[in-house]
Amino acid sequence: MESEAILNKQYQYEVEVGHAKQGSHHVLILKSLKVRDDNLADVVAQLEACLESVKEIFVEGGFTQ
Repeated sequence: MESEAILNKQYQYEVEVGHAKQGSHHVLILKSLKVRDDNLADVVAQLEACLESVKEIFVEGGFTQ
């Protein structure tokens, strides 16, 4: 019963990353980024922060230039 509750839990953030081929290179792509909150201004600020974090991870990992 407890494991079912964990699986059905709604997280505030959800990020889906994939990969694709661009020419002869394999690249990581951001497929989906979801933020759940009741305040629109908070959502916009959190989305901007999340995008910067994902961008930083991609650059540091050598997945983008």
